[in-house]
Amino acid sequence: MLVEVVGGGSLGLLFAAKLAAAGCRVKLVTRSKEQAEAVNKKGIRVEGWTELTAEVPALAFPDAVSGMNSADRSEAKFILLAVKQTAFTEELASYLISSMEKGAGLVSLQNGIGHWEKLDSEKARPFMIQAVTTEGARRLSHSEVAHTGRGWTRIGHIHAKDTEPHTEKVPQINLKTVQDCLKQAGFDVFVSKSIERHIWSKLLINAVINPLTALLRIPNGKLPETPDSLLLMRKLFEEGRDLALTQHVTVEESLWDEILEVCRKTAVNRSSMLQDIAAGRMTEIEAITGGLLAKAELAGMSMPTHETVYRLIKAAEQSG
Repeated sequence: MLVEVVGGGSLGLLFAAKLAAAGCRVKLVTRSKEQAEAVNKKGIRVEGWTELTAEVPALAFPDAVSGMNSADRSEAKFILLAVKQTAFTEELASYLISSMEKGAGLVSLQNGIGHWEKLDSEKARPFMIQAVTTEGARRLSHSEVAHTGRGWTRIGHIHAKDTEPHTEKVPQINLKTVQDCLKQAGFDVFVSKSIERHIWSKLLINAVINPLTALLRIPNGKLPETPDSLLLMRKLFEEGRDLALTQHVTVEESLWDEILEVCRKTAVNRSSMLQDIAAGRMTEIEAITGGLLAKAELAGMSMPTHETVYRLIKAAEQSG
């Protein structure tokens, strides 16, 4: 079975390298030809919690699109989607929908919400799998990545009621297939029947930590240290928890303690949103806080703290 990792960022490089090192057939799809050439020349080097170098064939996204009808399109495989929401284009969505309709499973490692709506297709629904991971990684170069922390990964069907393929001509990639493959690579993987709850938990952790660290220009560990920033964190958590209830998702109070623990465990880390703001790049605010606000509007709810944080991040993006 082939695993096609789409995205050459920190998690994409980590998962591609560990899968390849474990003997899985892996192909990495990158945004740029420059990165694909670097990976083909040097392999992927992982350091930190994992130390290895793996040879992984790589190609740039335009080349992957042009090869849609090549021989490997017909074999059993799953796509591991590891791109930022800001890189989720219509062209990428079309590529993924076409792949799923031909029988490929799609496992999404993305933060935030909203991407599955862009991929909605009746034929594709049986192959949509969401993954929530706490693995820590930081990209060091086009072909090098630091494994900064061991974690767990949970997977589950987005459309649990639509898990039967609509045609017998394509292989079905099920949860156990994905779980076994990722376990073989050394990841702690669990199948979840309530993946939506894990999605919301990860979403709220990101929505509390990432925007505030970006606005205050501080590492994660500094966030709970002052009364004012701690109060802002709590307000964001409570608004998110109340919104989750309108979506029939119960967020336990223990998630607040988990948020504080994440800050402690990743004390020296600079959130991805902080890194994006510092580099003058677009952030994932639309998929994280923007996604919450969109659902709040539909539910007739007010989320003033999230709204303020959202506007401040957007202003920071526009000011460069």
